[in-house]
Amino acid sequence: MSDQAARVAGAQVDDGRPVSELIEAYRSGPRFLRDSVAGLTREQLLARPIRGKMSTQEVVCHVADAEPYLADRMKRTIAMERPLLVGVDGWLYLEALRYHQRDIKLELALVDATRAQMAADLERLDESVWRRTAIHTETGLVTLRQLLLHTVNHLEGHVGTIEEKRRAMGVG
Repeated sequence: MSDQAARVAGAQVDDGRPVSELIEAYRSGPRFLRDSVAGLTREQLLARPIRGKMSTQEVVCHVADAEPYLADRMKRTIAMERPLLVGVDGWLYLEALRYHQRDIKLELALVDATRAQMAADLERLDESVWRRTAIHTETGLVTLRQLLLHTVNHLEGHVGTIEEKRRAMGVG
């Protein structure tokens, strides 16, 4: 298993939380992300205080680009019989899409909108839908619940890296 596939599989490990708590964690993710970048200057957003790691701006853009396809994976799993979910190497987007030239407010708004819409969809689901499955090209058979866990853990993990960068820059 590749490092990327291992990260995805690790993010899908079930922690036993009730679905309602997972949806609330999903819904509150944008606030968590906004809080992590609050008060940072443009220079701090673009800084790479930890060698070999993305800047905070790149992290936010990466999360914003991932949100629509992670939501689409959940939507297809809800609506289709065992859809194929193609893995994405989001790290390739950093330079190709010029993340340092993007407007961070727009990136955060995309995360807000995607999560608000998808959370409302998730709240309307019957219990049986959470066991629906899809085939992920990197990790194999996954349930809707695992896809939601992955999405929650993806954002929370990246917020952790932003906090690490803040500490490295001495920004409280």
